[in-house]
Amino acid sequence: MPKLSMFQTGLTNNSITPKEDPRVALDFAGHLLTDTAHDLRSPLAAARELTQLVADGVEGPVSEEQKEHLQAVVARCNDMQRLIDDMLHFECVRTGSPRIAKNWLPASGLPAQVQPLIESSRRSRGVGLQWIGFENKLPPMFADGDKIKRLLVNLIDNAIRVTPESGTITVRTELARTGDRIRLSVEDTGAGIAPQQWSQLAKRGVSQLDGHGLGLSICRQIAALHFGQLEVSSEPGKGARFSIELPTGGPAAVVDSFARWRETISPAAASEASAAHRAGERIRPVRRRVDLAANRQTLPVETAPPRYRRSVAMVGVTVSELLPTEPMRDLDRFLQSHCEIHELVYQLQEDQWVMLLDSNIGEAEQRIAAIDRARSQTGDMLLERCQLQWSSPLALAVGRPADRSKLQEAFVTGKLGVHRSLSRRSKEPSQSEDVAGSQPLLSAVAQQRLESEVRWLTQKFRQRQSCLRRQVEAIRPKH
Repeated sequence: MPKLSMFQTGLTNNSITPKEDPRVALDFAGHLLTDTAHDLRSPLAAARELTQLVADGVEGPVSEEQKEHLQAVVARCNDMQRLIDDMLHFECVRTGSPRIAKNWLPASGLPAQVQPLIESSRRSRGVGLQWIGFENKLPPMFADGDKIKRLLVNLIDNAIRVTPESGTITVRTELARTGDRIRLSVEDTGAGIAPQQWSQLAKRGVSQLDGHGLGLSICRQIAALHFGQLEVSSEPGKGARFSIELPTGGPAAVVDSFARWRETISPAAASEASAAHRAGERIRPVRRRVDLAANRQTLPVETAPPRYRRSVAMVGVTVSELLPTEPMRDLDRFLQSHCEIHELVYQLQEDQWVMLLDSNIGEAEQRIAAIDRARSQTGDMLLERCQLQWSSPLALAVGRPADRSKLQEAFVTGKLGVHRSLSRRSKEPSQSEDVAGSQPLLSAVAQQRLESEVRWLTQKFRQRQSCLRRQVEAIRPKH
């Protein structure tokens, strides 16, 4: 008989075990991680605020030495809060359903937002921090401000740990050579990265050199959410530099970044060579761009690949009547919240959006109906009353440089045919359609995440086992 699972909110089949279905194990692990992180937030916040009250002298006078110790406790609570946030962010991105809200932001505001978050750790280490290029009148960048702020905080924290006392950390912004991207970089003056340590940077749980945690993994994921990759350059004895590029040249630059990102994660050349071999044709050698400098590396992202590596479904969205400014922003955030990691939602005009979905035509129709149905259930009166007009999905090729121009033209012009409202019947797909539409995504993501977790846990178990054996040998009496 079905019964309620402690990890799920609905009824589950008690006969299905994690060994029989990877998705069950995925749900168990994911719910356990997120529930634990959420449960830790409230007591941690209470401990931090009560400690801060005592440190401020609200409960009575405290000496300077006592205040210093109490502030150290508050700092550790802040570190724990950041770790919890990293856990939740890491889990959301790995499931393929991140929460992101991109818009056009000025880079000049980043120093004032980031500096207070790392000031205490910077002072305790006695290192300098300089911001270069942020005073220039650079064009705005298309990014999620909170995510970029977290990326810079994580990179600067890593740099603080490896920079010696009286050293300097430089955060720099500049236009890339193409002119349609901004490059953000964090440079330290530490010992640099030794050749044998390069392979460790791409592993989860490694921050930089001797650092441990999710900091660098989070940065790699944030770069992926902006259709980019984290680039590292270093020389032994000369420090390291971590950088990311963000689009800044309007919708053409945004869709160009998306297209190049899909080319990076979609091995089109290998599939074409395999197809040519099966057809009996001569296989032409594929030229690969190799960075001859041994001190430069692009870090990969840890996430499931797109379901459709060679195509996307483009959909246009318009509103029947304009809303006030804030409700329009809410609508933009709502549409982006239904965007997966390999997809793009962009507000082309005040009343028009373009969506690039990782779906075929049939699945895109189901996604449209699901999004419109979710809009009518948000609880926001203005959003629920807002009438959305949807275009028919258009399949476009991606994954090769030759596909960029057609994708860019269709995206920038936004001419996707007649937009129509969804009928009541189309908003309520049958249960079998929902299952059929979601099954491939759940299976692909579940399988990859489960295998990754098993490998990582096995490695940690072996390390712990070796440590315990050494401890046993150390305390065993010698005859």
